Amino acid sequence: MSLPDDPDRIGDYRVRGRLGAGGQGVVYLAESPDGRPVAVKVLRAPDEEAAALLRREAEILPRIAAFCTAQVLEVGTADGAPYVVSEYVEGPTLQQAVAARGPLRGRELHRLAVGTITALAAIHRAGVVHRDFKPGNVLLSPEGPRVIDFGIARPAGVVDVPGEDLMGTPPYMAPEQFSLGVGGPAADLFAWASTMVFAATGTPPFGTGALPATINLIMHAEPDLGPLDADLREAVAACLTKDPADRPAARQVLLRLLGRPAQTATGATSPQELTAGATRAAVTQPGRWPSLPVPFREPGPRRRRLVIMAAALATVLVAGSVTLAVLRPGAVTRATSGPLATDTRAVKVPGLSATLHEHPSDPLRMTSFLRGSTQLSEGLAFSAGLRAVDGDTFRPSTGRMLPLISPAGDRTAAVHESPQLAAENAGGVRFTDRDLGGEFWVHVVDPPLALRNANWSEEGDRLLVTVFDTAAENRTVGFALVDVAGRTATVTRQGAPESGKADYVWGPDEGTVARAAGADRVSVHALDGSVRRTIEQAALADGETPHFSAGRLAAGCPGLTDTACVIDVATGRRLSTLPLPAGGKIWFWYGTDHLAVYTEKSVPPRTQAIDLTGRPVRVLAEFTGGTAWSVHYSTG
Repeated sequence: MSLPDDPDRIGDYRVRGRLGAGGQGVVYLAESPDGRPVAVKVLRAPDEEAAALLRREAEILPRIAAFCTAQVLEVGTADGAPYVVSEYVEGPTLQQAVAARGPLRGRELHRLAVGTITALAAIHRAGVVHRDFKPGNVLLSPEGPRVIDFGIARPAGVVDVPGEDLMGTPPYMAPEQFSLGVGGPAADLFAWASTMVFAATGTPPFGTGALPATINLIMHAEPDLGPLDADLREAVAACLTKDPADRPAARQVLLRLLGRPAQTATGATSPQELTAGATRAAVTQPGRWPSLPVPFREPGPRRRRLVIMAAALATVLVAGSVTLAVLRPGAVTRATSGPLATDTRAVKVPGLSATLHEHPSDPLRMTSFLRGSTQLSEGLAFSAGLRAVDGDTFRPSTGRMLPLISPAGDRTAAVHESPQLAAENAGGVRFTDRDLGGEFWVHVVDPPLALRNANWSEEGDRLLVTVFDTAAENRTVGFALVDVAGRTATVTRQGAPESGKADYVWGPDEGTVARAAGADRVSVHALDGSVRRTIEQAALADGETPHFSAGRLAAGCPGLTDTACVIDVATGRRLSTLPLPAGGKIWFWYGTDHLAVYTEKSVPPRTQAIDLTGRPVRVLAEFTGGTAWSVHYSTG
């Protein structure tokens, strides 16, 4: 269909007709100079917000694997109006298909689930959060489903700011988007699961009633999963849990739907898994997608805008949009790790001269190590090992660097352990793709400054590193935050702490870091370096770091040996005092119910898990051989 005022051409593209129109723009079917059909999205009139969304979509789409979305071909301006040219994808939206012929069943539904979760895994692997996954944004093409409309998508490294306008489609939004005003990859999984319920029933899992009622159901009620069964029902139910921390990653869901064992569902989505998912979704017989008119993707801000405020619940309809003020409920409580399994198996790590004692249900496992020789005959010999994604072997890693696996398991980060000996990049961070092996460096500081003690953020989008001065006895001078997606770093200089070598870790609150601030206290800082609070009665030796978990700090007790204190971060109150093994040092929280404690005096030296009464639960690792080493535990 064409209208009299439609242009004949937009840039180099000949217009063949309209695919649709909205309040702020038009989507045209056009022909490229080489005769290919394309879709051209054009804004009607200058609108800075709409133009920004259009630019963001054009910037994000090239990052994403071609099989899972419509690829951007060109961005330009015609007669003052911005436009984006993208691949033309034939097929209806899932919303249209269900409206035309009813819910999907059987193999057709399973194929949709595999195809869409494959696309979402690829999107997340590219470092992007979609933020508006819903039936209207899933195209059913002959080659498999495509996810479209990235107008409000964000790089995973860009954090939502509570209080800012939230954009999305309420029946498909996650509880944390209403309660906290933020949404990351876990919110995409919630939306994916809601979309699968719609595909199977014609209705999202919490209905489509009045908006306040729908939000209340999303926040507090159990979802209606309709006729979903078997693995798909279990996967959808897992993705609809209220706490985002309890939802699986897209890769875990994909492996489950592909029939892979659950214990292998850790780490990053490999190219082979994405190919398998895309191939499974592209099988068109039986159950080919129905033939329906090509959907219109309206370019304007047609989503319901949600404004989160600390006020009573109220809705105001304005020009077809919904402005919503929501009284925030309390934050969702993260589940504890529970009792540890004691029926472990031994895993040998020859390169480290260590034996690990593990169980598949463990909250963390050793994923990398760096070993340095203490023998003069061996000189400055270092060896590093990185654990295989789905196994127990450790493959060699290059450089005098301890590779730290990201929370998603898709990449590693490393800094030089001996920056004075580094030939280059002494003040940088090396990031390596765990599947493909490609790497890049982010420069942070210049000599004599150097980096140590790298820490991934929980979301895996940033890295915190301590900055120290090699010309001043390696004293701490500040910290740096590295944006992984943007490949940039921000350095915050601070005066040296009393202890001189206190390293930074992520703090107990969102947007904070922390360090030892003297023998018996810990300081918590905002990301600009300003002090947020000081926690007293927490003893840390020079070079030791504080350990936070679930609003608690674990540290030594002032004036006591072989003793640990657990402190409530919010109140500063001591929650418990527990004995440590003789000469034991706290290494890290092992889940939320146990501490990992290293005891050098034991024979052989070992790390063991103790509960919060000080009772040893089990040995985690034993170390032999006269070497100096460091290890990293993670979920990856």
